[in-house]
Amino acid sequence: MSRRPNEQNERIKRQFLDYRKFARQLSEKSLDKELSALERFDVWNGRKDFARFHIEWAMEFRTFLEQFKSTTGKPLGKSTTRAILATLREFVLWLSQQDGFRSRIKPSDADYFKLSRRDEAEARAAPPRPAPSINQAKHALSLLPDRTPCELRDKAVFALLCLTGIRVAALISLRVKHVDLVERSITQNPREVATKFGKSIDTFFMKNFEEAESVLAQWIRHLDQEMLFGPDDPLFPATAIIAQANTGFKADGFKRRPWRSTEPVRKIVNDAFSQASLPTFGPHSFRHMLARHAANSSTSIAELVANSQNLGHTSVLTTLQSYGQISRERQRELITGRKPDE
Repeated sequence: MSRRPNEQNERIKRQFLDYRKFARQLSEKSLDKELSALERFDVWNGRKDFARFHIEWAMEFRTFLEQFKSTTGKPLGKSTTRAILATLREFVLWLSQQDGFRSRIKPSDADYFKLSRRDEAEARAAPPRPAPSINQAKHALSLLPDRTPCELRDKAVFALLCLTGIRVAALISLRVKHVDLVERSITQNPREVATKFGKSIDTFFMKNFEEAESVLAQWIRHLDQEMLFGPDDPLFPATAIIAQANTGFKADGFKRRPWRSTEPVRKIVNDAFSQASLPTFGPHSFRHMLARHAANSSTSIAELVANSQNLGHTSVLTTLQSYGQISRERQRELITGRKPDE
């Protein structure tokens, strides 16, 4: 049975998280992960006072993580282990600067929360990230029905992902006014759109995807002419559900508010690929699709930079290293000058 939380430790954890939130400006999602890492360490250590910290705790905890097995028998991934240790490293470094701890904890003690060089390299290595091809996305889009308003909305969601690779949190917070069909653009104003790190992003539609533009335009016309939505109304309103006496619940038009979570978008995308008899990619895979397409088709550095900015990346290296992996077949073709069938 686990021990009850240590009151002093809990107070210190809260102070650290306040520092990370307001001084380091971490998001709530990141803070939740850091709290989870601190709690994992605290429970493993039997709730001992942080004031008694010794470097042996760090070394033993690292061994514990390396040997940990989940209920399914799987070990922790190297990237997960690295993230947990990184939180503990930041915590101990911060602790060494606090009154009452300076004489007991040295800044260098934080260095013991590190992976081996080999494991660090493995943790940093970009894992394979499955993504659809442009043709697969077009095929899935063409099979989506649009007979009802709900079906048209869902198809427009898929179409916008094809055109822009917009992050799903930003997508569900878009308003009608953020879309400019003439300029073929999406304005992601951080005051109104949930962009990553609150960045302002101007995103333009991918070329040669006219069918997706047509679907999006049809949906916006429906919002304007049939639903009488204005510029400040949500681009993708949530479905209104009503109760029925005998058959439970059914969809009944739309609410004048966006979805409260990203789950409906994930279901739309998964179902679209599944119905097309393709692997069930998620919404984020469109970003990989567009980045890889740019890496393979761009004819200049400027074009690569433009595609990187379109995805909202600060650096083109982010696009190439995290999203633009080249397949083994394409690598072979570029290096040897021979196509796969040669």
